[in-house]
Parts: sequence; structure tokens; C-alpha cells
Amino acid sequence: MPAVGNPNRSPVFRLVTIASSALGSFILGLWWLQTGFGDGIAGLSAQAVGGIIAGLCALAAGGAAMSFFAGIDESVDYVVKETQFDKLTGLLSRPAMIARIAEAAQSTVRTGEPVFLLDIDISRFKQINESIGYHKGDELVRAFAQRLKASLPANVVIGRIAASEFVVLYPDAYFTMSMEVIAERLIAELMEPYDLVTHQQSVNVSMGIVALPKDGDDPILLLRRSNLALQHARATGIGDWAVFHADIGRVADYRRWIEAELHGAFERGDFDLHYQPQIDLLKGRTVGYEALIRWKHPERGMIPPMEFIPIAEETGMIGPIGEWVLRKACRDARHLPEDCFVAVNISAVQFMTKDFVGLVSDIIRETGIEPKRLELELTETAMMQDRARAAVILKQLSELGVTVAVDDFGTGYSNLSYLIDFSFHKLKIDRSFVSRLETDQNSGAVVSTIVGLSRALGVDAIAEGVETENQATLLRAAGCDVFQGFLFGRPAPLRMSDADSSPARARSVSVH
Repeated sequence: MPAVGNPNRSPVFRLVTIASSALGSFILGLWWLQTGFGDGIAGLSAQAVGGIIAGLCALAAGGAAMSFFAGIDESVDYVVKETQFDKLTGLLSRPAMIARIAEAAQSTVRTGEPVFLLDIDISRFKQINESIGYHKGDELVRAFAQRLKASLPANVVIGRIAASEFVVLYPDAYFTMSMEVIAERLIAELMEPYDLVTHQQSVNVSMGIVALPKDGDDPILLLRRSNLALQHARATGIGDWAVFHADIGRVADYRRWIEAELHGAFERGDFDLHYQPQIDLLKGRTVGYEALIRWKHPERGMIPPMEFIPIAEETGMIGPIGEWVLRKACRDARHLPEDCFVAVNISAVQFMTKDFVGLVSDIIRETGIEPKRLELELTETAMMQDRARAAVILKQLSELGVTVAVDDFGTGYSNLSYLIDFSFHKLKIDRSFVSRLETDQNSGAVVSTIVGLSRALGVDAIAEGVETENQATLLRAAGCDVFQGFLFGRPAPLRMSDADSSPARARSVSVH
């Protein structure tokens, strides 16, 4: 019998129950008639009436039994559906997947044929869910599950074990190519934008992999290890994957320490801003400074941003930290030359908060900075989380008079159609292209293309990560005139003379 969608009985079950009740009532009526009229009813003998009653009793009993067992079947079917399958996607639930992993582990020990467990997660799904709404978030999860299923062999076991986390049991016998190729292709397919009813949604996907029986045979341990590999992949970069190994456990311990320390560090005031100059060689002067956050722990010393920013995003600490950075940078801008701007990196999570434009507007008003002296740097990935909403936010920022720069341009999104829809003022050539200029001709072609694209769009271009004179020369030859990198200045604290730190004497202030 097919499973029902709720514990209420089906129409057939209710019909049988009513019929059984009616037969019972009819039998009681016959008994009363027999009692009232004596040995005969309508010319029938007492024996005939008794036989009729006995037959009807048997029929009623059979109907009641059928009704009872139909109810049991429905209840069992309902319980199976509720506990073994995920309501939203139809995939196996977490309890069911744990049971399947246990079965696979036992099978691999017995047969020696390995099985790989793939732990796949949509990064920052909580923030995506909050920004686009839970109904659309459910739509995204369903679309993701359908694409995941379509991207895998027909007989692999797939389950959903958390809001945005999926697990796949992939037998080695199904491999038609190496694990590296399978992982790369699967992630690439899953990261293609999703066409929701209202908009196109981009996601970042990470994957952790464990091997059965090499990495264990306990399903809970295997899931913990696959999740450690997943966290390692997420920390490594966009659309990455990792295979579990012993060192990952130590990395996970370090990440947990950072997570535990972040709030205390913020309360203690461990964070500071360093500034790196941006030089316009055509104008022959510094035109701006990028504010870069630094964390100096009282015991462990300097902790690189790449180690704590992703964890701050995952834990929600990026909200207060990002607001502090933006406010301090705007205040510090008072001590920079008046013809210099201050650039602030904005996290994807921070950018998609409910009233980001309102926060920027309030800070501009509080600090007194001219809007044109504030530049916000956003990555392509940040803007593509919710394309329609991002376009509105960018337009509002432009209306405020704030400059918007696309950071790490060329590394995050292959479809350049967003450049037509978004309001921005600058493209930052990623350091990965600059670092290969001297050894790779293709990098030079990419840089020239980005500079030409910026001119065609009527926006500026700046190269970051410039470290050698030869790189600067090649960039000038490609048409780029604005640079940022160690060649022109390292990030350093803003130092002001105690005797005179007024805005009127800001030009005497230097960045060391």
C-alpha cells in the first residue's frame, strides 16, 4: 500500500470502517428482532436466523480485521516515509544514511571493494537562505538535489543529512575515471547558477571525501571525518574538495580555537587596521589606501586574515567585525590627504545583510567622510549570490556617491553579463594574473583584455600584488596606470603625530 502524506486514514480505510460499523449495527438489530418476535422472523426458523446472524458476524469480523490491518500498513508506511526519507528532496534522511553507511562499511570489510563517501555542502547557505527567503531557499535545495542526482550514476546512494549538506556513497566499481576528475566535474556542475522562479542563484560548493574501509567502519566516525575534510576544503577556497588525512584533524582543532577566540578578540580590541597605498603612476602620486584588517593575539601573535575571516563569516562574527572595520576606516580617512580615498573590503555575508546600504549611510554621516572618498571592494562571488538584490544595492551605493570596485576580477565568475547590470566604478586585476606576467604570455593577454574592458565600460582598472619593477613595466605596457603591491608599499598601521593630527594638517601624516 502506498505511503500516505499524513497519519489520517485513507478514504478506503474510512469506507471499510464505516461498513464494519454498519454491519455491526445491523447484526444487533437482528438480534433484537429475534428476541422480540420469538423463534421466528418473517417466516424464518430460529436456526435460519441464527445462521444469518453468524454469517453477518463473520463478515463484520473480516471487515473489521481488514480495516485494522490496513491501518497498520498505513501507519508503518507513514513512519517509514517520515524517518527514512527527506520531505523536501525525497532523498534518504540522516538516520537512513547512517544505516546505509554502516551497511556499506560492513560490505567493504567483507568483500574488500572500497566505497567512497562524498560529503557535499552549499557554503554559507544560512546567509543565502536569510537573504533570499526560506521559501526560495527550499526551492534552491530541491534544485540542488535534483542536479546532484542527475550528475551521479543511477545506483549510487544519496542522502540529505543537514539543511545544505548531502552525502553520497560512491562504490569504486562505478568509477569510470579518477576521483580527482569526478570531484572536479561534480563540483563544477553543482556550481552552475540555478534558475529559480524569481532569479538566478549562484552557490559555492565544497566537498569532503573519505574512503571505506581505510578511514574507518563506524558511520558516525566516517561522517565526522568527511565533515573535517569538508571544512578543510571550504577553508582552502571556492569550489574546492579535500580527502581526509590525519593532519586535517589538527587543522580542525585550530579552526575551533579561532572560532572560540573570535568574540573575545573583538571584545579585547585585538583587531587593528593596516593601510596599503594605491599609486597612480600617470598622476605621480598616491590616490588611495586600502584598509586591511590584522589580528594580533596576545599569546599567538599575528593571525592572517585568510585564517579567521572565513570562520568569522560562518559564525556570524563578520557582522560586528565588518562594521567596526568600515567605521574605523572612515574615521581614519580624516587623517589621510583630502584627495585620497580609503578602500574597504566587504564580505559577501556583510554585503547581503538586510540593511547594508543603511549601515554605510549611517557611518558616512557619523564620521563625516565625503562619500566619494569611500571605496567598497566586492568580489564577483559576493555580488552573484543574489543577482537582482545585488544590482539594487549597488545602485543605491552609487546614488550615495560611494565608489564600488570589483575585487579579484576574473577569478570568481565566468559569465560577464553581470557587468552590464551592476553599477561599479573600478576593476581590480587579481594578483594571480600579475604574479605570472613575467613567465606566462597568456597572463599578459588577460591583463590587456581586462584593461581594455574597463576602458570600454568607462571604469578604472588597478593592478594588485605588484612586487617587481618588471611587473610594473609590463602593466604599464598593457595600459594600466594604477598599482598596489609591495613594490610601492607594504600594509602598515596609520601613524599620526601626537602634536598635530587635525584634518587640516593631514598631508603631513604618513603611512609607514
